[in-house]
Amino acid sequence: MGNRRTGWATAISILLIGAAIAAAWLVIAPSIFGTSSPALSGPLAQTGLAPPAAAGVAGPAPVAGSFQLSQPRDPFRPLITESSPAGTGDGSTGTYEPSGTRVRLVGITDVGGVLRATVEVDSVSYDVGVGDAFGGSFMVVSLDADSGVFLYGDNAFELSVGQEILK
Repeated sequence: MGNRRTGWATAISILLIGAAIAAAWLVIAPSIFGTSSPALSGPLAQTGLAPPAAAGVAGPAPVAGSFQLSQPRDPFRPLITESSPAGTGDGSTGTYEPSGTRVRLVGITDVGGVLRATVEVDSVSYDVGVGDAFGGSFMVVSLDADSGVFLYGDNAFELSVGQEILK
């Protein structure tokens, strides 16, 4: 039985040594004998490329060896400058008013053991209970003493008393 184990151990050792030699050959051989495919030595061909859409767009990045370099950028240049256009478009310094439907949970009351919520949707007040639909696309899923879960279409959201959200 001992000779049989020794034979298996010898066979496995020979296979592992052979695999190590093959792996080393695959790693070292290309650097010794060179590669069979030539490396890129100049810029890429421009055939079939659409021209840049804007005049400020730079051309393609240069090719160095087989790697294409990225466009250079100054990491210390601020992204937002004084001359950047303002977000309002007309140059006014007015306040930004986001668009959407404002939903606010005003309060929750207990009426005869049933919780009722007072909800404002775009300044219109609704007195609703669990399962009630209101304000077009809203529905009450559940109510607690200080918060409620509502549906807007298929999206559920939770509001605490006094909290407001845009939908």
